[in-house]
Amino acid sequence: MASALDGIKVVELSTWFAGPTCGMWLGEHGADVVRVEPMDGDPLRGIMSTGVLPAEREGTYNWLFEMANRSKRCIALDLKQQESRKIMHDMIEKADVFLANLRPMTLKRAELDYETLSKINPRLVYCNITGYGSKGPGADWPAFDETAFWTRSGIMATMGEPGTPAVPLRGAMGDNTTGMFAMGGIALALYAREKTGKGQLLECSLYGNGMWVAGVDIQGALVYKIETGRHSRYTQGNPLYNTYQGKDEKWFMLQMLQTERFWPGVCKALGKEELLNKYPDHASLVKNNIEVIKLLDEEFAKQPRSYWAPRFDANSLIWAPAQTPVEVINDPVALENEYIIEYEHFNYGKLKGIRCPIQLKGTPERTPFGAPEFGQHTEEVLLELGYTWEQIGEFKEKKVIL
Repeated sequence: MASALDGIKVVELSTWFAGPTCGMWLGEHGADVVRVEPMDGDPLRGIMSTGVLPAEREGTYNWLFEMANRSKRCIALDLKQQESRKIMHDMIEKADVFLANLRPMTLKRAELDYETLSKINPRLVYCNITGYGSKGPGADWPAFDETAFWTRSGIMATMGEPGTPAVPLRGAMGDNTTGMFAMGGIALALYAREKTGKGQLLECSLYGNGMWVAGVDIQGALVYKIETGRHSRYTQGNPLYNTYQGKDEKWFMLQMLQTERFWPGVCKALGKEELLNKYPDHASLVKNNIEVIKLLDEEFAKQPRSYWAPRFDANSLIWAPAQTPVEVINDPVALENEYIIEYEHFNYGKLKGIRCPIQLKGTPERTPFGAPEFGQHTEEVLLELGYTWEQIGEFKEKKVIL
């Protein structure tokens, strides 16, 4: 069965995670994605020896690069040379989508700005993921998701207990979500092209995505002009919307906004139904929130999380365990919904990966294939563009290509 983007050709000029993640999802929904890397490769290829990861993992299989670059082909070009730029323009002429996550001035210097490429191919959908947008003082600022998505957007200022150090972002969360947003924008632009026959420029930034993710607090600031600040779990207004810990020091989250509907079930799970007399309604729970939170802390600390789980479920409470990544990959919810997939890698055999969270049942995504080796498909792509073996040899001599 054909996937949704079968026949769509994507030229990806990206680095690190946000652009590559978008390109990977496009590829797994059927697009032919050709990733263009510089002659020294994407820095993500060397992440295993930078000290970012625990020492025992250094030099091992690079699962981070694999995660963001499955289901693509790869060529390597020296875009400082005019002949490499000509190759890029030849690729763009036959492409549907150009995807990048570079600073606008970098793309303009390489003759890969929207004005240049749209003249070569008016049907081109052009997406460049930026740090802070294309206008204003941040247009050419360097950025990672830790800075643009997490820190400047307002998220970090609301995280953690008051008086504790700022909470850092984990694991490319801003890049991964921004890449998914960009995929949605590209799909919209492709659909618009079906009606108009014309491509267009679309913009997506880490900062803008961060503002949306922090939108509840930012919208509140727009309305009330107040700083949200951090919230302490010890003074949370609604005790049933809070984190708690079992005797085994494993955390879980309760999230029950309708306290009068769920409070009887909480009391029953605790075996403390007499609490209904002391705190009979929502108003009494909120008024005595600090007292109730302390009481719940003491009760939940008497038994491990595994003891409370079936009692919560038996009383239809809204809760979830704070699972570790190892617990997640063994979670029957993840397994039964096939959120983890297995595929064959040309070097490493069978691998497992995270499946696209957007699943189309009528045009399902294709089975992934392994992330390419550096420059693996350079000759293949050039031959498809009509270059001869003699020309390819000359390019290699001049170090135009790898």
